[in-house]
Amino acid sequence: MRVTRKWWFLMVALPIVGLCAKAGFWQLDRAAEKQALIERLTVGEAVLRSGSALATADLSNRSYRIEIEVVREDGPLLFLDNRIQDGRAGYEVFSVVRPLNGGQQLLVNLGWVEASPLRSDLPNVEVPDTWMLRGRWVPLTESYTMSASATERVDDQIRVQSLLDHQPADALPGLFLAEGVLPRDAIGPMPRLGPETHYGYAVQWFLMASVLLGLTGWVAVKEFRA
Repeated sequence: MRVTRKWWFLMVALPIVGLCAKAGFWQLDRAAEKQALIERLTVGEAVLRSGSALATADLSNRSYRIEIEVVREDGPLLFLDNRIQDGRAGYEVFSVVRPLNGGQQLLVNLGWVEASPLRSDLPNVEVPDTWMLRGRWVPLTESYTMSASATERVDDQIRVQSLLDHQPADALPGLFLAEGVLPRDAIGPMPRLGPETHYGYAVQWFLMASVLLGLTGWVAVKEFRA
């Protein structure tokens, strides 16, 4: 009976140690992914000034500054819900535009607006028909597409929970973060949890695995010597 208890203890404890270690390595992988994303979003200061320059640019692994005169396409604005700035709930507002000198459609993040007190209302946002789009191109990350869009029509505009299914078919990949169109610019797709947070979690999991492993060894030695 005693041998059975000893083996039962090891069969339960050792897998838990393994799971803790696995969670630690997963957090390290997430930290590396977040670091790579941050570098992709911030590295690259080449300025693109035409639709043709955008069409031929390598949009796979770097960001770009843009200064392009654009015209807004017909259609409602998209209000992306649950975007927080300075602890206040609000929306990031999107529109589809096209370079005035020709080229593919561009999905533009116009900026951030605070949510109206009533859920049935959307903030009033005025966008010129033609303007100089200044900002930067960034990839469309999972922070914008990880859930269903849950599209709601509110008056003449649209409220969504994600941009899933709202990337125009003819648009260039990614999106454009406009500067100065609305009173507050959008933060963009920067990860909510930085690499440092994941490194901290990894340390906690590895410490837990070490403590459990040490405790398991101590109990095992004590029991098998008895």
